[in-house]
Amino acid sequence: MPAATRVVEKVQGAMAREEALPVRGYSRFGVAEIQQCLRGLSQRELMVIEGYERAQAGRRGVLNAIGQFRQAEPWGGYEAMDPERIKRHLHDVSDDVVRQVLEYERRHRQRGTLINAAKAVLQRTPEATHWTEADVLGAVTRDEEP
Repeated sequence: MPAATRVVEKVQGAMAREEALPVRGYSRFGVAEIQQCLRGLSQRELMVIEGYERAQAGRRGVLNAIGQFRQAEPWGGYEAMDPERIKRHLHDVSDDVVRQVLEYERRHRQRGTLINAAKAVLQRTPEATHWTEADVLGAVTRDEEP
């Protein structure tokens, strides 16, 4: 279904009125100004802008900039989640996914609270890494005692 959703969003963008775009005053902006407005838009918003741009002016500089900002979300539904929920979810995913969040936020959305939260999760040292082999063996032995 994600591919179908993308097609629908592009069509919506192509059929959208300028007033419905996530960038106010879009038609008054030049390529460089639009490129600056793209940072921070959600993937859905970028797709709508892309559809509108393709249907209206088709400026290569704008379309290339959109392409640079387009990237897969760290997990399905990421963009729809509020930052507090994302921060809570960071503790339930692998470090690889946390790195994806960090890269996504740095490159795309630039939400400082999520960048800081992802860094904090990656900097944490699991408690188990502080244990010596004797501690681990002792814990296993204690657990097995009646």
